[in-house]
Amino acid sequence: MRSEKEVQDRIRFLLSSALSRKVLEACTRMPCNCQHNHSQALDTRKNVAGEPNANYNRVSGEDLPVIGLCLLGVKDPVQWEGTICEDPIDAQRCSSFSLVSTRETISAEFDRQIKDLGWVEKHLPEVYGLLWALGSEVMPKLPWWKVLWFRFVQIRPDRLVKTVPSTLLLED
Repeated sequence: MRSEKEVQDRIRFLLSSALSRKVLEACTRMPCNCQHNHSQALDTRKNVAGEPNANYNRVSGEDLPVIGLCLLGVKDPVQWEGTICEDPIDAQRCSSFSLVSTRETISAEFDRQIKDLGWVEKHLPEVYGLLWALGSEVMPKLPWWKVLWFRFVQIRPDRLVKTVPSTLLLED
């Protein structure tokens, strides 16, 4: 049987791993992690001003499809004439990619999430089980070394994927 200190150490280890994953996900060059990205639902109106809508989305259901748009330098989305950015390769090749997450937002979100036991039960079931075994609803603090690591970690995007002109890939 494990002592209470050993169980709390295991919880701290699991929380440290979860924070590391959260930092890694925040630094991944994905469209959803870019501050210029906007998810726009497709048009669901059958008629516009009494006329049939040529852009009507015929897909039904609760999870309507969305399209990712790059709004870099656009003040009004109605006037948008830019690019579509919805696939990971779009973000990986974008030289204007800018992360939406900062160290402060990651820290605030992580603290908020681990205080919500419903979230912990769903996303960190082992931590929830260990808290239940301890008969506690109070989350132990992160280890000092992880707090120090997080203070110095740099939140920056993955490196840019260079594109090679397709003419270089063709044989002579």
